[in-house]
Amino acid sequence: MKQICLINGSLRGKKASSLAFLNDIVSRLPDADYAKSVVTVKRSPKGSYPSAVLEQLAVADALVLVFPLYAYALPGALMRLFEDYYSFINSGADHKRMAKVYAIVNCGFPRPVVFEECVRVLKNLCRRLSLDWRFAVCISTGQVVATTKRVPFLDLKLKRGLGAIASDLRDGASAAPRDYFVRPVLPAPVCLMIKRRYEKKMEMR
Repeated sequence: MKQICLINGSLRGKKASSLAFLNDIVSRLPDADYAKSVVTVKRSPKGSYPSAVLEQLAVADALVLVFPLYAYALPGALMRLFEDYYSFINSGADHKRMAKVYAIVNCGFPRPVVFEECVRVLKNLCRRLSLDWRFAVCISTGQVVATTKRVPFLDLKLKRGLGAIASDLRDGASAAPRDYFVRPVLPAPVCLMIKRRYEKKMEMR
C-alpha cells in the first residue's frame, strides 16, 4: 500500500478553496491501495513542527502540495514547513528519497504570468530534499474554478490534470507529463463577479 501525504498549504484551513482540489485528489485514490494523510500548514507554529507531523512527510511515497499563490509567491507557511522538514532529515531521521512530488497551484488572478517561476522554485526545493518532482496543475482564478468544477463540461482541463496525478501515482510512469495550465472557461466579467462575491464572504483561498 502506497503512503500519500497531502499538504494543504493555505492558512484558511477548512475554508480554503484549495481544499476542494485536495479533496478531489483524495477521492481519486482508493482506500484499498493508498494510505492517505493530510498535513495543514500553521500560521505561527511554536518552535518547529512536531516530529509526528514531519514523519508523515518522511514516510510518504508521494507528496501532493495544494496551495494558493500569494502575490505571485509560495506561501511563507508552506516554505516554513519544508524548512523544518529539511532540518528534520538533516538530523538523521529516516525518510524516503525520491518520493514523488506533485503541486496544485491555486492563483486568484485570471491571467497570471508567473506560474513558471513558482514551478522553478518547487523543482529547486525537490532537488534540495532529494525528491522526485513530477508536475504541477496550475489554476487561474482558483476560487472560481473550485466553485464550478462540478458543472458538466466546464474545466475539463482541470479534470484531466487532477486525473493525471492519480494516474501517475498508480502507474509510476518514468517520464512525467508536462505541467497543466488551467484557465477559466467562463467569461472574465463572470469570473470577476464570482471572485468579488467570495472576497466579501472572506472565503477565498
